[in-house]
Amino acid sequence: MINDIQQSCEDLKLYGVLRSYQNIADECGKLNAGYSEYLEQVLKYELQQRELRAQETVLKMAGFPVVKTLDGFDFSSSNINQLQVQELAALGFITNKENVIFVGSPGTGKTHLAISLGYLATQKRVKARFITVADLMLQLEVAKSQNRLNTFISKTVAHPSVLILDEFGYVKLNEEQANFMFLLVNKRYETGSIIITSNLTFSQWQGVLNNDEALTAAIMDRLIHHSHIININGESHRLKQKMKAGIIPAKM
Repeated sequence: MINDIQQSCEDLKLYGVLRSYQNIADECGKLNAGYSEYLEQVLKYELQQRELRAQETVLKMAGFPVVKTLDGFDFSSSNINQLQVQELAALGFITNKENVIFVGSPGTGKTHLAISLGYLATQKRVKARFITVADLMLQLEVAKSQNRLNTFISKTVAHPSVLILDEFGYVKLNEEQANFMFLLVNKRYETGSIIITSNLTFSQWQGVLNNDEALTAAIMDRLIHHSHIININGESHRLKQKMKAGIIPAKM
């Protein structure tokens, strides 16, 4: 009988039921619970396990280098608008296909906040994808050389509900890479959200985009049209942590 139940659960992919049916039966027996209550508890556990597996799958596909949360962010160390970030945490910007642009000096928490919003999305089973701009450009170049650029763009750039582009501005883009940047921004315009982090003000973006004024204007127009712009001023969190640990001397 037990072997038949186990085989049926495996055939139906009811792995939560497979792991829980005996323990739940024992608990229901102690409480003199009826068959309906037992069935309800088993199915509830199955649904919970499926939800967890789905969250784990979406989180793994997101490609976060580490998991960051808003609870772990020190809002007191910068002038950031905490209320604005908390409003973004409701993820309405993804539903509305709007963008989020974090601008600030290195070490002020831009990537932390970007990952935190992406992580919240994955917990709602919303598909997210994290990648640095430099890595994305390399992957686009490889995809083009292998004649699979359109496939790569469809799966990596267009498919996620929210695409997180980290460290825009750390590396200057050549003509082809700048065109790639326009291609992906245009592809997602009003169809999916982009979260982008940059240590450069908007007036400096042209210098990154191959000094192409027209292309820069076209990219910024599409990014900023439906966007939430968050400027972050303050000291580098990383430097503050190292000074606190005594790794580097504190400022006099």
